[in-house]
Amino acid sequence: MWGTDWVAWHRAYDDPGSRFSGRLRQVQAHLSEVLERQPAGEIRVVVPCAGQGRDLLGVLLDHPRRDDVVATLVDLDRGNVEIARAAASQLGNARITVVRGDAGRAAVYSDAVPASVIVLAGFFDYLTTEDLRRLITSLRMLCAPDATVIWARRTNAPRHLAPEIRAEFEAAGFVAVESEIAPSAAAHIGVERFAGTPLPFRADARIFTFRDPQSLVRRARRALGRQKRRLQRWRGARPS
Repeated sequence: MWGTDWVAWHRAYDDPGSRFSGRLRQVQAHLSEVLERQPAGEIRVVVPCAGQGRDLLGVLLDHPRRDDVVATLVDLDRGNVEIARAAASQLGNARITVVRGDAGRAAVYSDAVPASVIVLAGFFDYLTTEDLRRLITSLRMLCAPDATVIWARRTNAPRHLAPEIRAEFEAAGFVAVESEIAPSAAAHIGVERFAGTPLPFRADARIFTFRDPQSLVRRARRALGRQKRRLQRWRGARPS
């Protein structure tokens, strides 16, 4: 289905000096603090486009709240899902579910919401501006009151810059808790608290569409081609 080998893509996390592993450490640090601050009792965690589950599973290795966590990790890549399931089984926590499915469809979260914590890291690059907005807006039907959302975005991204992302969260009823630029990870990490009114859950909703990098390149090339053709037509229509 995809042109990218997503298992190979994750190998960059094994290099402790890479920006990927740097971002992972920062996300895990924030997630650890967020779990620590949760009220006593069950903590429902949702991780869309979870890949190999490193953001959450690495934290739960020795976290004091690990037995309170009821987590749903969603990813479409078969290889990464198998790796995440194997890692989850090592924790001995039967309340971690790794789902192979389209994370952009609300139906996969039917048994996982409303969530107390949602982790959005590593995949904003693969969403269009419209889909990023749709995702953030859709969080209102996935979040419990006062839920926390952790997101990460690389600082040198050509689209979805941090101020724009923050504005979308604010419009959706979220209040900024923390905002950090991690130079070693070349990433902006945001922590948001949901202060709005939850929306009814709609299992039939499409909350975003994940686009493989190669499809985004093709999309950009088509857009550039259209611009060139319009420019050529405009030049041809000009009076000589």
